[in-house]
Amino acid sequence: MPNYLFYIFAGISIIAALMVITVVNPVHSVLFLVLVFLSSAGMLFVLQLEFIPLTFIIVYVGAIAILFLFVVMMLDIKVTSKSNDFFKYIPVGGLVGSLFIFEIFNTLSKSFVIPKSTMLVDNFVSWVSTVDKVTNLEALGQLLYTYYFIYFLIAGIILLVAMVGAIVLTLQFNKTVKNQLIFRQLSRSADSAVFLARN
Repeated sequence: MPNYLFYIFAGISIIAALMVITVVNPVHSVLFLVLVFLSSAGMLFVLQLEFIPLTFIIVYVGAIAILFLFVVMMLDIKVTSKSNDFFKYIPVGGLVGSLFIFEIFNTLSKSFVIPKSTMLVDNFVSWVSTVDKVTNLEALGQLLYTYYFIYFLIAGIILLVAMVGAIVLTLQFNKTVKNQLIFRQLSRSADSAVFLARN
């Protein structure tokens, strides 16, 4: 079943990547780019690599792709129809794509070697590694919170200082603005609030 899921995610990523470069609307192109990132993360999840797809989703989908989407939506981009200039690049693109696919299949055919029937197969199973199996996230957490906890705290302090600095830089203090002091208003008595004015 995981093999079928991998092929499904791979097909979705290829189709979405083609749609990124072929659709006319830039907003739709960015949405297909988000789909490419999500399908790539799904492929890595199928391969049991937990940390890398989470990084893909947080960094690429959560930050970069959404930033692209907001920039494209804020800009006044006129959607133009496909002209003849688009179709004249199809032969060159097809040639480059064919060479790329040929190179991939050539590399894969050399990396896979069919084992001989005379080769001995080791049927030993390491049950200790099966029982004490540690995932990528657990190993990363153990490293961060044990050996590299100082660097982890320093990174958190740097991010906190950057956040506070950004807030301080954006604040604009205006002395002419009248502020309402609720405590002083409630603390006033009748003697200090009512007075006789003479001409």
